Amino acid sequence: MLQLQPAQLTDSSAIKNICDDARRFQHSQGFEQWPEGYPSPDVIASDIASNKGYLILVDGDIVGYCVIDLNGDCEYDLKRDIWQTYKPYAAVHRLALSAEARGKRLGLPILNIIERLVANRGIRVIKVDTGLENIRMQRLLASAGYSCRGQHQFSWGPRLAYEKEIE
Repeated sequence: MLQLQPAQLTDSSAIKNICDDARRFQHSQGFEQWPEGYPSPDVIASDIASNKGYLILVDGDIVGYCVIDLNGDCEYDLKRDIWQTYKPYAAVHRLALSAEARGKRLGLPILNIIERLVANRGIRVIKVDTGLENIRMQRLLASAGYSCRGQHQFSWGPRLAYEKEIE
């Protein structure tokens, strides 16, 4: 059974390992979306302290990590003209799977469970960005019904912005 669970500081090592796996996978695919050491232990601790860090579990085992910011993203707010809707939204960042979980077709189910969590909090829009070379994530977002809002420069680099209104 797939589920999301708020991350705890005691999960930091597992989260770091998952993010390191994801970065190695990016490199094996010929691109670098996350530089070496990202996210740092401090970034992960901040995610957790602000109640934005979530573990992705399958049958109770930690297989992934993501950030779900129910208050949006201040950088996204600076680029209001790129978005289709101005309603309250959640921003999703740092979606990463362990090497063992990759290839098991978890992407759509994970996005579905994120959407349910967001909708249960009364928010009906999700915004996310991904690297220009991250074709797998671009395909996943498109197949899940996210509309591409084009390429934009964020403080973390050039990215494709995506948005979806959820039920």
